[in-house]
Amino acid sequence: MLLHIDLFVRSMEKSLDFYVNKLGMEIVDDTQIDGELVNFVSNGAYNRYRLVLLKVSHTGSMLELMEYMNEDGSRISAELAPSPANFTILVNSLDRKMEKLADYGIKPISKVFSVDTPKFGKTKIVFYEDPDKNVIELLQMDPCLQ
Repeated sequence: MLLHIDLFVRSMEKSLDFYVNKLGMEIVDDTQIDGELVNFVSNGAYNRYRLVLLKVSHTGSMLELMEYMNEDGSRISAELAPSPANFTILVNSLDRKMEKLADYGIKPISKVFSVDTPKFGKTKIVFYEDPDKNVIELLQMDPCLQ
């Protein structure tokens, strides 16, 4: 099941105006993430981003907007902000999925990260690349992690 599509944006305010006010999406979560996960995703360029999850429809996948931020929480100028994209797949057991991929000779491109968000609690995340170097995020949301 596809959980959400990640979009790195140059201006969260402009993006939220477009997606929420113009397209009618609903904000599900709005938080800041710091540390190693952000550093990995930004190829070592940043340590913080703002993450806003948007509900696209009443059922189905979501859109995740992310904007890199300076350490003091201020915006990074639009010229400096990269705009990579990836997609996230929700899995029941990250360990089992990783074992299965390892059986196929597929190795992750990151370590397993633990992330705690206000709305979804504790999650485990790992990243892989497809044959075209597209980034795939596998995410486990599990009551056992909380």
